[in-house]
Amino acid sequence: MAKKFLVLTCSALLAAQMAAPHAAWAEDEAFVPEKISAKEHVDPGPKVFVNVQNWSGGPSVVRMYSADDLSVVGTADAGAQSHFAISGDGKTIYIVSGYYSRLSSGTGEHVLRIFDTDTATLTKEIQLPLKVTQYTDDAALMQLSADEKYLYVQNATPATSVTVVDLEKGEVAQEVPSPGCFGIYPTLKGHAYSTICGDGTFTTMTLTEDGKSFSSKKSEPVFDPEDDPIYLSFDRAGTDLLFISYKGVVHRLADAGGVITQVSTTTITDGVDGNWGTSGYTVVSYNEPNGILFVPMAPDRHDGSHYHDASEIWAYDLKNDKLLYRTPVEGITSVITTDDKVPTLYALDIGGGKVVKFDVDPEAKFAAKKVAEHDTKGFTTTLAARP
Repeated sequence: MAKKFLVLTCSALLAAQMAAPHAAWAEDEAFVPEKISAKEHVDPGPKVFVNVQNWSGGPSVVRMYSADDLSVVGTADAGAQSHFAISGDGKTIYIVSGYYSRLSSGTGEHVLRIFDTDTATLTKEIQLPLKVTQYTDDAALMQLSADEKYLYVQNATPATSVTVVDLEKGEVAQEVPSPGCFGIYPTLKGHAYSTICGDGTFTTMTLTEDGKSFSSKKSEPVFDPEDDPIYLSFDRAGTDLLFISYKGVVHRLADAGGVITQVSTTTITDGVDGNWGTSGYTVVSYNEPNGILFVPMAPDRHDGSHYHDASEIWAYDLKNDKLLYRTPVEGITSVITTDDKVPTLYALDIGGGKVVKFDVDPEAKFAAKKVAEHDTKGFTTTLAARP
């Protein structure tokens, strides 16, 4: 044993002596540290914004992707269970989220964080009442007024209300109670919004100019909440609101008169075998120039299947009441379309953790073809596209 130890020791000393000149030579060289830097400005061009919610108490982010190839061009960070809105010109990101002393519990605060898109930097924070709904994100949970003077934020404690934030003054203007109603659908003019109520009606809240008072009007019943509920998801067709039910019934509603009224209903599944139903989260997206509604759909609909992955994206001609094309897909749960004459579709795949881009061919009945995708690295249900 002693001889073996001696041999090993001598070998170790010899190795050390051979390495010594090299070590000394390495120390003589001047160390040049690597410089880490970041771009001062986000790459220009149209963008897709994806809200990546974190439900574990850690940071959520709004990730910005190039609308061209879906490469990541920037991020804006937030707290837990975030909701977001993007200004009409795409230059400002609004994120509401929670911050908790024990990550997912303990004392907490709800904060609105405002980011400049061009630099991806925080420009302002506004403290909100500790009442913001902590729910799977939907665009209807946080909306800007038509002139972007006010931001409306959905609350649930579980009592429902809406916090009205005066963005010009950087403060909360008031809290509007809305018992039994949920979702925010701003009018195209003035400072008013409608909300869906549990009895199948809508209530419209109209604010005073200073945002500190309001009046309300309740609509006649619009849908049957027991037989065929509607999604929170919505879009505009001209001046009208579009909603869709679990069974694929499109409700076209007018809100310009200070109260919601039913314009028409269209069942997009009529004549289609397979018990198809709407499927996903962001499920209503309308291309204005062509009058085409894009909807993620799945067969074998049943109670509870409305949030399952879609197996097709339907292109429905709402002007002529005709189903044009059914594009096969996998895992898609949210879709939005651009308002170009030749539209582009962007979609989310929650299970696969991806944002996906589809080119759409108007000459082929608005068939969609996947052309790009990128990881989202988190739980995603909402997205927006801006120039």
